[in-house]
Amino acid sequence: MPSPAQVELLAAPCLPCRENHLRCDRLTPKCSRCITSGNECRVAYKFKLSKDSFGRGQKWLEPPRQLTYVDETSALVSGRASEDEPARHLLNSASSTSFETSNALEEPVGLSDPANHSRGLHHGAANASSFSGRAQGLLSPGSGPEESPNRSPGSIDMTGNQPSLQHVTRSYASEPQYPITHVMPQPNVGKRAPRPSMTREEAHLFRHYIQHIAICLDTCDPLRNFELVVPQRVGTYPILLKATFAIAARHLSRTSSYDPLASNRYHNECLTQLIPKIDDAAGGLSDENLFAATIILRMLEEMDAITGNESHGHLLGIHAFVNIGDQYMVPGSLSAAAYWAGLRQEIYSAIISQSRVKINLDHFIVDRSLQPADDYTWSNRAVVNLADVLNYCFDAPPSPTQWAALDEHCQRWEELRPSSFEPFFYREREAPEAFPEIWHHSSCHITGIQYHLLAQLFLAQFDPTIPRVGTKRTSAMKKVTQRIDELMRRLCGIGASNQWAPPAMFEASTGIAMFGDRFEERVDQEAMLDILRRTESDHARPTKAVQQQLTRAWGWMHGYEEN
Repeated sequence: MPSPAQVELLAAPCLPCRENHLRCDRLTPKCSRCITSGNECRVAYKFKLSKDSFGRGQKWLEPPRQLTYVDETSALVSGRASEDEPARHLLNSASSTSFETSNALEEPVGLSDPANHSRGLHHGAANASSFSGRAQGLLSPGSGPEESPNRSPGSIDMTGNQPSLQHVTRSYASEPQYPITHVMPQPNVGKRAPRPSMTREEAHLFRHYIQHIAICLDTCDPLRNFELVVPQRVGTYPILLKATFAIAARHLSRTSSYDPLASNRYHNECLTQLIPKIDDAAGGLSDENLFAATIILRMLEEMDAITGNESHGHLLGIHAFVNIGDQYMVPGSLSAAAYWAGLRQEIYSAIISQSRVKINLDHFIVDRSLQPADDYTWSNRAVVNLADVLNYCFDAPPSPTQWAALDEHCQRWEELRPSSFEPFFYREREAPEAFPEIWHHSSCHITGIQYHLLAQLFLAQFDPTIPRVGTKRTSAMKKVTQRIDELMRRLCGIGASNQWAPPAMFEASTGIAMFGDRFEERVDQEAMLDILRRTESDHARPTKAVQQQLTRAWGWMHGYEEN
């Protein structure tokens, strides 16, 4: 009769066969394979589920309300944290329930409300199990912002310099359903960020930056980093605070009777601290807070371009930040938001100077595909496509093949973009009106459509298929003129109908500067001049030089001056 060990051996393969993934014949006292190989045929044991159950009197320990964990992901991404200084966070068990069920993230789908100019996140029924790798947003540790109706529940860490990994889920908005990245809420961690000490005048400037300037930089950012993250960090990074003071003071001095010298003072104080840090080889160019400050100062630089010959000092600084690589530009981070804002600033400069876009367009956060995605991604795709078009128009030799590829991409973008990009109100122009009425509810949609229209305008202007000579040239040029007329009226109609969003007026003015000389009717010319005047008076963007150039091109009186 087999021994107890032999019974077990008969019931399961021996250990040598199991470890080598071989079929065992389970013979006793040794299996055939062990006999052949000379191995010791050791007994393998079967594991069975226990039928034991806990009694009703079993006592269970309750977990603490705060759990400490070590987040090593930020250290791996940034390459800065040392082993003796791990990134430690506190996880509140009451807030962590949002990780257990996707129902905690269910909110109504929607974007911004033009009534109060707020820029909200897309929210849908988030799928908590759908985490993406490189699309995971990195936000720096620190105290989070206060909750707002347009943000996800909970708070997000936004005050530190080092990014910390946040989970991203995919939700679905309009039909056809497009996935939308959504940063999982995380509780406040670490010490509270210090609040900056401000005078009442400085507090007024700070509020003006939040309410009137940040929208220009956050137009394609669902997390609104320049509105929400930058204000949370100004207590820790005085450079950011001085930059917000400088841009707000400049904007107020251009749109009201505010002291025009105040901005210079804050600007100089900011540069005094910024330049040495950027020159610091130990990592100045990898500090996303310095990157954001440079973006803000570049916007100030654009406001100072009264004659059209603006300085490009801060634009060169943006190039330096972008060119260090993409290891810090993770989707959702302040550095990524700064990249997109800097790219739009670079595109504006390239259009005005009629030169190629010099910013690196090959970062992994750049998406040129036409796959289903959230609305903000679709808008950023339009921005990148315009950059590619400008590089073709102002740098590459005429190539019908490349032009056709760019033109096809524009057509596919318009065919596949989400239906949410359609205006919620549209009315064709009626005489003597120059532009149609086109109302959108989000600056994200406005930017995407306007950049798409600008790309089409430049492609029409630089079409290499137009005959240079011959009888067909006249009809081809007539079609181009009609095409540019149609696109320009849409571009300006969006700007004039959505003046609550400053970028809408900026892009309309940019198009007018490039293509406005083609319009011969006085009513069209007056309407375009009105957009240029409002852009300068209401949004502090200089347009006097463009107005003067256009009136000369239109053959107006040489003594014309803006009223």
